[in-house]
Amino acid sequence: MKKFFAFAAFALLVTACSQQPEYKITGTVSDTNLNGNYVYLYPYGPDAVPTDSILVENGSFAFSGVQDVPQLYTIRFAEGVVEKQRVGTGEVAPYTALLTLDNSKLSVELSETPSVKGNPENDAYYALQTALKQLRADSKQIFEDARSENKEIVAAAEKRYEEMEEATNAKIKEFLYTHADKQIAAKLFSDFRYSLEENERREIVAKASEAFKSVPGIDKMIEHLEILEKVAIGKKFTDFEMAGLDGKMHKLSEYVGNGKVVLIDFWASWCPPCRADMPHLVGLYKEYKGKDFEIVGISLDRAEDAWKKGLEDLHMTWPQLSDLQYWKNAGAALYGVNSIPHTVLVDKDGTIVAKSLRGEKLEAKLAELLK
Repeated sequence: MKKFFAFAAFALLVTACSQQPEYKITGTVSDTNLNGNYVYLYPYGPDAVPTDSILVENGSFAFSGVQDVPQLYTIRFAEGVVEKQRVGTGEVAPYTALLTLDNSKLSVELSETPSVKGNPENDAYYALQTALKQLRADSKQIFEDARSENKEIVAAAEKRYEEMEEATNAKIKEFLYTHADKQIAAKLFSDFRYSLEENERREIVAKASEAFKSVPGIDKMIEHLEILEKVAIGKKFTDFEMAGLDGKMHKLSEYVGNGKVVLIDFWASWCPPCRADMPHLVGLYKEYKGKDFEIVGISLDRAEDAWKKGLEDLHMTWPQLSDLQYWKNAGAALYGVNSIPHTVLVDKDGTIVAKSLRGEKLEAKLAELLK
């Protein structure tokens, strides 16, 4: 009898040792019209190739396998099977799932509001998805009101939009600071990179794990932060040479660091927000031009005629430089510019004192520096 129990215990031990940890994904699809279509399991990133596929039958599907290291994946249908819909920044598209895949049992719902449950990382991410949708529940009405001919309705809509954006960004920052060791947070970090201040991006990267940094695209963001560090507030301006309106090459240092406060304005004639800002800049230039103030425009145009016509139409009379290389503008690359309008304010000795100032904030800063 003792021999029998010893054998049974040995058999159980061998069986347990031979069973590798594995993931099991049990999925449901809410739209019955999607039965008979395949869903695909993709590693997250550009040009990814699916690692598995399965036919949706009776509104369900399942994947299983072994995942040695947790990794970010997406589950989605083939292109064109599901009609594309616009979603808010950071939100998962309908009938698509973003998930951290590890050797867990996961349940996935592909619907208008997808969800993934089964491990702490996915649970936290989809709780955030719910919160984002709640914060943005009024967004459709806000955009409708913003098109009203009634100025009071438009003003109220703009105020509601700002409040919604502030609440959304606060929620995202909270998630990023508390999940900087998670790959799924890296996706949000990329999505909201333009909503985060430069110092906030640095703080998050400083806290980030290697897993976070391994997510496709994060390396480029870290490289961009390294460029921005060279032209951070408190650093001396970075010089470069570029053609002016006269066709001759001019250095930025001809205008900057020579006893004047200088606004370096990255813009383009094709950029609507840039054009909208110009009347204000023209007014500031008239007010401060004789008070040790200068503006230097760096145009991201690609056609000389369009550049010069923009200058004429917008009454821009300050010095201008451009290599007509569009987003490959060499000056923009040195200053880490990835959206325009973008301004860099430099004091009289060539030290960068402010960045990205527009409107009333720019006006107040100039009043402080030129008093």
